[in-house]
Amino acid sequence: MSRGLDWKWIALGVVIMFGLSFLGSLILSLLWGDEIAAVAETGELTLSGGQAALIALISFLSFAIGGYIVGARSSGRTIVEPGISAAIAVLIGLLITGNFGLLNLLTAAVVPFLAGLLGGWLGERRQGTTVTAPDRTGPLP
Repeated sequence: MSRGLDWKWIALGVVIMFGLSFLGSLILSLLWGDEIAAVAETGELTLSGGQAALIALISFLSFAIGGYIVGARSSGRTIVEPGISAAIAVLIGLLITGNFGLLNLLTAAVVPFLAGLLGGWLGERRQGTTVTAPDRTGPLP
């Protein structure tokens, strides 16, 4: 059975993932406020390996959690929609920051797309294992 993309869940996924990504960046800015202020003055950013790994982890989790939410809450099979949502959220982020370019989009959207797919798949699995309680409105045996 073939069905088209669910554009409602793509749009909701974009909002969810962009919001989670923004929240993650706010948390990082609270952690590294002094370093970020120095970047604003000098225009240079130097990250340690641990800082880069933390940024990558928070970014990955933002898109995976967003994909999970979309996969678990949407009806039907919606695994591709979270991946598309992640790519669109990255596109919006690149446009807002003024860093849009085809190469930037292609390189920056691959991991979020895969994270969204993974989250969507996990959400669909969760949705498929939900057991509903039997209907107890009729006479008891």
